[in-house]
Amino acid sequence: MKTIRNILFLTIPAFLIALIILEVFFRIGIPASDPPRGFFDEKESMYYFSNDKENGIYTIGKFATIRTKWRINNMHWNYPIDYHQIDDRKLIAVIGDSYIEAFQVDVGKNYPFLLREKLKNDYEVYAFGVSGAPLSQYLHISRYVKRHFDADILIFNLIHNDFEESIHELEPDHGRFFQVSIGDNGSIKEQMPQPNYSYPQYKLWKRIIYKSALFRYIYLNCTFRESVDKLLKTNKNYESNINTDNVNSNKELIFKATNYLVKTIREENSDKRVIFVFDAPRFAIYDNILDKSNIRWMNKMMGTICANNNVEYIDLAPFMEEDYRKMSIKFNFDIDGHWNEYGHKFVGNVLFQYLRNNFK
Repeated sequence: MKTIRNILFLTIPAFLIALIILEVFFRIGIPASDPPRGFFDEKESMYYFSNDKENGIYTIGKFATIRTKWRINNMHWNYPIDYHQIDDRKLIAVIGDSYIEAFQVDVGKNYPFLLREKLKNDYEVYAFGVSGAPLSQYLHISRYVKRHFDADILIFNLIHNDFEESIHELEPDHGRFFQVSIGDNGSIKEQMPQPNYSYPQYKLWKRIIYKSALFRYIYLNCTFRESVDKLLKTNKNYESNINTDNVNSNKELIFKATNYLVKTIREENSDKRVIFVFDAPRFAIYDNILDKSNIRWMNKMMGTICANNNVEYIDLAPFMEEDYRKMSIKFNFDIDGHWNEYGHKFVGNVLFQYLRNNFK
């Protein structure tokens, strides 16, 4: 009987008080990451962000080493300004994944907005980025942009995992994004994104538990460093967040799918400027072994495909290699492979110089 009383009047209250203290601590002391809620827009067949909460804080690491502010605009994208039809200026649409979503830097410090600040007298710049999106999804987003805006220039931001994740046979669990399927006879079929009914959008209990800062800290902050270290440092088969064995054994399939996607983007935007910007194998640059990188062939592949389809192409590898040799400043965080503020400024400046020298 005494044991039951101790549990009821001592253990349970002490446990609840501890939970409350931890909840407050991970809201104020070490703020747990509080990203916007992703949702699948079934009308647009588009996965992006709910704007029921406009502003918030995003943190990375066990001690919230990286702390940034985000803002979801009227069209569900992380960007400082709302999107509207452009009347008096030309429009540049920058399309990409988490590098354009850019929760790792304060809203307004990603390169599309920095580019906007340099070009705002002549161009408006809008960004359309969502974490996990591959190249195939960029085609899907370009169609969304075409429906809602009349962009004059389309800039597609590429990273090295954009290719295999575009192919359904290689990444069958990527169904929330648009993909292509390649048959045994080489035929290519497009696969529309499908809602994932396990998302918090469809599960009330998940929406409730995500309100807890303690849960978000354990789930989001505590696992991040270990995941990055495993993928980028300790596993020799990984480079730039992809399994090099997988991509290198599927080069022919990747080339075929990539050529189809670039060709389709070009054909559907024949009256627009289309520019692909490809990230460098940065870790190979830091180690001064760029020529030995197991994924450098992807940058060269994109150069060939873009040339064949009359598409403009910027390979960031030589620019980053030269800058790192001079400055010895990394373009990404030590605990996160995404671009830091320096990386975004650098890419924005490369694009600005390119556009200034190639205005049409």
